[in-house]
Amino acid sequence: MAKNLINPKISDALDFIKKYHTNKPDKTLLIIIGDCIIDYKGRARSFLDWGERIIMIKQDGTVLVHQPTMREPVNWQPTGTKTEFKIKDGQLVIRSRHYKPPEKMKINFRDIQLVTVNMLKDKAKLLISGMELDVVNEIVNNPNFIEDGLRISKREKHVKSGMIDLFGYDKNHTPVVIEVKRSLANISAVHQLRMYVNDIKKDIDTINVRGVLCAPRIPDMIKKLLSDYGLEWQEVERKVVLPDDYQKTLKECFEQ
Repeated sequence: MAKNLINPKISDALDFIKKYHTNKPDKTLLIIIGDCIIDYKGRARSFLDWGERIIMIKQDGTVLVHQPTMREPVNWQPTGTKTEFKIKDGQLVIRSRHYKPPEKMKINFRDIQLVTVNMLKDKAKLLISGMELDVVNEIVNNPNFIEDGLRISKREKHVKSGMIDLFGYDKNHTPVVIEVKRSLANISAVHQLRMYVNDIKKDIDTINVRGVLCAPRIPDMIKKLLSDYGLEWQEVERKVVLPDDYQKTLKECFEQ
């Protein structure tokens, strides 16, 4: 269901909102575009003078105020907010109130360009992949992706300098520190890995500890710096792995 009203009179806009939104606010998304002024009291106190903005009232009560630029809303109220509509002095007045924590917002429209009401259905859950954690999990599940005989004994191992992503032993029982990065490897990652290796050397009283930096791309200058410090690298292509028959899995990327 989608209902639209373009350049309406203020009274027509209110009638439209009452007809298509206020009798079922938990089932309809309301969007109003127009010239408005906003007064807010709650987490702080704010006042926004006249300007053309987008007001969005979601099906869970969330209220968002967007200006023509920037990604984040300039003001908002959370889930569970209750909103009322009326006309006063020829303007459409929207009053939104949230109780815990207490906050309220008043929006006055003196001109409206568009009012739209829609009933959206979306039960899908956001699946996030392609992060450092995906590579870490893949290595834990199959350490041979890095090299044959590698055994992972601990993940997120705490040392003096921070927390090592993966710690294990190679086929010759030499300790191995593995640091995983989700994007281009940089000098900071090299120094981080170097400190972790030095911490392990002190903790277990040995001079033979390997350090391996894993990243999708490692520039030549970073490879040289790693070599200068006696450290190693493994370029691991990071792919977004979602339930899609057409996308490659991280395992397939390793096998290429």
